[in-house]
Formats: sequence, C-alpha cells, structure tokens
Amino acid sequence: MLYIILLMQLHLSAVMYTWSVSYSPETICAFEGSSVDFSCSFEYPYSHTLGTLKWFKPETYQKQDGSHEGIVVYHSNAKETNKLYQNRTVYTNQDKNCSFKLHNVSKTDIGRYFFRLTTNSRYGKFTGPGGINLNVAVLPFRVTVHREKANGHIHEGDSVTLTCGLENCTPKQGPFAWFKNKLLLPHATESELKFSFVSHEDFGNYSCGLKNSNRTLTNETLLDVRYSPKNVEITVFPSGEIQEGDSLTLICKSNANPAVTNYTWFKISRTNVSYVGCSREYSIRVVSQTDDGQYFCIAENDIGYQNSTVLTVTVLKVEEPGHQHFLLAATGALFFGIAVTLVIFCLVKRRTQFATKRLTEQVCVCISSDQRPTATLTEEVYENLRKMSKPEFEENLTNLTYAELMLPPTNTDRPRHNSQEDRLVIYSLVRNNEDH
Repeated sequence: MLYIILLMQLHLSAVMYTWSVSYSPETICAFEGSSVDFSCSFEYPYSHTLGTLKWFKPETYQKQDGSHEGIVVYHSNAKETNKLYQNRTVYTNQDKNCSFKLHNVSKTDIGRYFFRLTTNSRYGKFTGPGGINLNVAVLPFRVTVHREKANGHIHEGDSVTLTCGLENCTPKQGPFAWFKNKLLLPHATESELKFSFVSHEDFGNYSCGLKNSNRTLTNETLLDVRYSPKNVEITVFPSGEIQEGDSLTLICKSNANPAVTNYTWFKISRTNVSYVGCSREYSIRVVSQTDDGQYFCIAENDIGYQNSTVLTVTVLKVEEPGHQHFLLAATGALFFGIAVTLVIFCLVKRRTQFATKRLTEQVCVCISSDQRPTATLTEEVYENLRKMSKPEFEENLTNLTYAELMLPPTNTDRPRHNSQEDRLVIYSLVRNNEDH
C-alpha cells in the first residue's frame, strides 16, 4: 500500500513538472505575400510562474535544432522583436496557446520557427523541439512532366503525370486549374494531372494555376507524345470532274509525331496493285484514260505507318477535235444547201411570173367600155378573116393567137332565146408572124 502511494506521488510530481510544446502543422508552404498561421500549444510545471514568451528563427548558418535563437520573430516584450517582423506578427495571447500569425511572407522568411518559454524558476526555460518549417512558393507556376521511363521519349500508352508546382514548394490550397492549349480543363482541379495511358490526343501545351485567382499565369509546357501517322487521307486538286488533257495532283495528308518521313503511292487497276510514286504529292500533268483507277497512299515515320482509304479517279473522255470539225462542217454545208435551194426556187418563180406577165402584155387587147361594139345576142362578128388553103393554114397554125372577148349584155328589148346567147363571142385574128 505504501508502495502504491509512493508511485502515485512520483507520477503526480512528474506531471506537475512536465514541459511540452506542440506544433501544427510541421511544414507550411505559403504563397509569397500571403499570411501564415503557426498553430502551437504548450505545458509547463504547475509550480512555476510563467515568464517571457517568444518565437525565433535560427539564422541559415546556425543549427536548426532550436539550440540557437537567432532572429526573434515575436517577443512578449515588443522591444525585443526584430525590426524585420515588427507589425507583421499577431500573437494569440491565450493561456497555454502559443499560436501566432505572420503577414506578408517573403523568401527571406523561409526557415524553421521555434517557440520558447521561460518561468521564474532558475531552470525554468524550455524550447519546443522540431519547430515548424516555413517554405515560400514563388510564382510563376511551373508544370513538371514525370514519366514512367526515366529516359527516352513519351509514346502512346505510357503512364505520365503532370505536376503543377512553384519554386521551393507548392501550396495545397486550391482548387487548381489546368489548361491545354490555353483552354480550361474543367474536371482537372488537383495539383497533379495523371494520364494512365497517354494518347496522341493528349499531345499539346499545358499550363496550370489556382482557380478563380490571378495566380493562374504560367509558362506552357509541351506534352510531347510520339505516335505513328493518324488520319491519313487524300485530297484532290483541282476538285470536280477530271477530263482527258487536264492536270491532276493528289496530296497525302496525315497527323504524326515525329513528322512523316516516307510517302508511298499505289494504283489499283482491276486486280493489279502497282507502285506509282514516293513523295507527299503525286502529280499528273496531262491526264489520259490510262490514269483511270483507284489510288491510295501510305504515310510512315519512325514510330509506324498507316495507309489512306482508296480514292477512285474517273477520267472523262473528250470528243476528238477532227470529229467535232466534221460535224460543224456537215451542219454548215446542210444549211448552205438549203439556202441555195431557196434562192434558186425564188429566182425561178420570179422569172416565171415575169415571163407570164410579159406574154400577157403582148397578147391582151385592152378595150375600153366606150369602144365596145353593140350587137345583139345572136350576132356573130367575124373580122379580118380571110380564106386560105388548108396546108397554109396548118402551116401557120402555130403562128395564130386568139383572144376571147367577153362583152356585156345589151340593153335591147329583144327577148332572149336561150341562156347561151347571153354572151357575145368575138373571134379576132390578132396577128400573124408573117405580118411583121
């Protein structure tokens, strides 16, 4: 029983004489110009009376274990505070709470900070071991590429991690913002951007910063993903229909990293595949029917190769110039023949009309109405008739010309015998060719 009492007294004495300081966090990374909170609590023997309180930072050339006080950052006696930290620190000033805040941190504030307390006892001095390490992040942000392979290039399928960092350290406050080719990646909000299996689509320039902050500017870092040719295709110049005699250029296009070093062209004619060229462009100065067929190209770089889809080239046949000239000549001759026929027809018709008119003028005797003889309907007048022998008459028969004169009916009161007497017919020997 006595033994137990002695143990309890020793334990109580040990508790009453315990010295301790607790820091949180052990390491701080802060942006340059920001404010930093140093969380701290302490214990000291119950029988002691608390004296001075202070925070200090050893110089860079001193031991960083708290054995050398160095620069006084805060002192319960303000006069003891270093000029570099006056008006920049705020102490909590609560019982056994040694927390304080440091404003407007800079690169000169980088170091380890310790809390030290003293009491009225002769040996009443204690410095909390470990301290808090302060690091100051200096802008701008920098993107660091970490790859699975220590050396060599990044290829499709590799595991890659991009880290958003700054000089000295990277604060954990966020969220972070990531940009690819200056475009925001909305789902990337961590300080690291991971690619388990990087692809050619991830190729680009990356930058980072803090979201909704002006601390987002950073130099771009290229994620150089190497890949074999992709999206190989053929473009045709000029586009549209291709006729014999035209010029034609086929261009092989692709995406690749590194760039394509070899191009190969092939032509498919029925079941035959033949090699036709070895440059990025395949040109035909004068297209003919023999160029009709299917074409494809193969693009190759150091990583691999890929072929394009097949392009069908159809060459339209053009009519021969001689045949065109023949058709034009035949058409012209046809129209010329029609025109000549029409002209001849018009001339013949006009000549016929002219001859008929002239003959009529020669044989027609114009008798005016006041010179017409009056006669009865039964009268027949024979004028200038003479007898001739039959042979003479037959001989000159063709030289006689007769004219038929239609006389109007008379006004006599003599009754008409028949309808045939309504007209008076006068036969007159007009002219004999011998009289000329």
